[in-house]
Amino acid sequence: MNNVLENGIQKYHLRTLKEISRPDPVDGEEQEPVINSPLHAIYFDNVTAEYAKNLERAKVPTSVDALYQHDNGDVYFVEFKSSKPEGKSKREELKLKAVEGVLTFMELAEVKRACIRKCVTFIVVFKDNNKNVETAKEQIRDKRQKRGRQLTSKGLELSRLKRVYFKDAGAMTNQEFDAYITEQGWTSMA
Repeated sequence: MNNVLENGIQKYHLRTLKEISRPDPVDGEEQEPVINSPLHAIYFDNVTAEYAKNLERAKVPTSVDALYQHDNGDVYFVEFKSSKPEGKSKREELKLKAVEGVLTFMELAEVKRACIRKCVTFIVVFKDNNKNVETAKEQIRDKRQKRGRQLTSKGLELSRLKRVYFKDAGAMTNQEFDAYITEQGWTSMA
């Protein structure tokens, strides 16, 4: 896939994954980011808002938080959550973000859906509030050895998205995501 940064407005929305993953303040109090990665990606929520403004749309489409393009051309849509999304309405909200994000991306990047199915992965990253970090790291290593690099839906019912829209779709904890981006060789887009 062509470099998504060549398409204009995206290049003005580069942020670190740490900045992108920080939830909105609650009662005026800053929240901890879901991950602490210094890698840069496109803050796709802002791109989508600017896209809607340029089209003079009253309603801004929903979108994923981050868009990352790997050196190999693969694109990742990443949605950060401060906890594992529970319930049917939260799962439906995730699916809507994925689908509307794809539609916005297709128009901005001028790509067809077949291209999306070949090279775009959708990942939901949620904060694992497990305080025992060493135990969590051991659990992640054990899980990785058992399943390799496959994404799993972790009960979020993302498998249909994979079959219809994406090359792959799944969910992982913030610790698993840190390991995943290292394994996949992510580098900063800046």
